[in-house]
Amino acid sequence: MKKAIVNGEEIAAEAVSFELERLVKLYASHGMPKEEVSKMMPKLEERALEQAIGAKLLLDRAEKLDMPVSEDDLRAEMGKLASQLGGEAALEKAIAAQGVSMEDFRRKIARGVKVNKLVEQACASAEEPSDGDVSAFFEANRANYPGKELAQVEREIKDFLRHASRSRAMEVFVEELREGAKVEYRG
Repeated sequence: MKKAIVNGEEIAAEAVSFELERLVKLYASHGMPKEEVSKMMPKLEERALEQAIGAKLLLDRAEKLDMPVSEDDLRAEMGKLASQLGGEAALEKAIAAQGVSMEDFRRKIARGVKVNKLVEQACASAEEPSDGDVSAFFEANRANYPGKELAQVEREIKDFLRHASRSRAMEVFVEELREGAKVEYRG
């Protein structure tokens, strides 16, 4: 698999794997058959690498902007993580398993909050899909929804189209960030 170096730092294989897993889940959750996803794997791997590069550029930009993160922001994120893991004790155990202090972990969470705020700013111009967009998508992709009516998959499709719109807005923003970055490919 191809590797990338952004501003002198290599993108970790784990970051690319994380992005690839997200892409595969996204397409599978929207009815794309496994065989089709498998055929697309080289393109998905390439896209995952580009998304990991974008994530690195976003993180770097968020750090440079020194966006404020309140204690409430941190508590909210820590609360989400605790819920996902099954409670405060499970979160503390997971943090300890990473071998980091609570303070270091909170710094990592703060960086994530900064990136999320930057992403929200970048996606503010993304258009919401209309009912007509949803209907047109359903009709054009009816084969991916066998035996289903629009009303049964409307929310799924709207979420997919919203994600696509936000992705386009992020692509524009990341491209702007790339213009000021040094990105090298190897392999």
